[in-house]
Amino acid sequence: MQTEILVLSFISGVLVLFPLPWYCRAGNIAAMSIGIWLFVVNTINAIDALRWTGTYQIPSLIWCDITSALITAVNVAIPAACLCICIHLERMASFCQSSTSITKRRRILLECLICFGVPLVYAALHIIVQPRRFDVYENFGCRSAIYPSVATLFVVWIPPLALSFLTIFFAGITWRHFLLHGVQFSRTRTSSSLTSGAYIRLVSMAISEVICTIVATVVAMSFNLSSGLAPWAADFTRDLTEVLSFSSAATPKPITAMLITEWAILIAQSFFFVGLFVLGEEGRSRLYEALQVMRRAFSFCGRRSTCIGELKGTCITERYVSLYR
Repeated sequence: MQTEILVLSFISGVLVLFPLPWYCRAGNIAAMSIGIWLFVVNTINAIDALRWTGTYQIPSLIWCDITSALITAVNVAIPAACLCICIHLERMASFCQSSTSITKRRRILLECLICFGVPLVYAALHIIVQPRRFDVYENFGCRSAIYPSVATLFVVWIPPLALSFLTIFFAGITWRHFLLHGVQFSRTRTSSSLTSGAYIRLVSMAISEVICTIVATVVAMSFNLSSGLAPWAADFTRDLTEVLSFSSAATPKPITAMLITEWAILIAQSFFFVGLFVLGEEGRSRLYEALQVMRRAFSFCGRRSTCIGELKGTCITERYVSLYR
């Protein structure tokens, strides 16, 4: 399983970078943030799968502190970004949004705050229900520890669910506005980078991403609450110097299943993000250009190694001849 985690996480991390230049030119900060968060967490999963294969020792406490916080933050980052996308598209389809530079700048700042600031605050608030520094699992790496209580419901699991359902609500309103004003939208956006096809793909991508978030959150809740809610005041103790390490044999099977499910859902979110972008003409052309650049890079490396080999052979031959002159 470790090979699959390493390879698929690395491939997903590379693929989610392809749409970012197009979203950057379009000024779509929310969609860019989804790609950035997916790239970061896929890279973490790939490194952890390589580093913790067959071991559960801790090479760096700082690395585990950072990665466990980022993995926690992505649970809110993706639905928050999808909510920004749907709100923006709803205002565009209902023709309520002005296109002045001040409005655009204000929207970009607000989306940066929601897509990056809110997830970091969410990860920081996780310490409220964190009984120890983190947990380390063999073959998977570091994860934030959770104390399953009523407070955990409101701090950890309700925020991503609330953002996801809000996204679905605004997506429904967005579809309604698009169906009512589709022809007018197509005429007014003919010169814009956001065509009707791109509009539909963005809404579909947002819905797909939040459905994956809902599934991941429900799975995490079901596994962590399998033994019921623990009392908050009586049994909760916090020791941020404590770290628990679990070998693969000592890791409970439900925890292993949860970790694999969360990883698989992240891979699915990455492929939804890339796949719906590639369905468009712009996406296909960008992917073709990227593949051509990669092909030229590999061919250049191959020619360079061949030339170096030929030059080394020439030098050796010349030196060999000069010794006998």
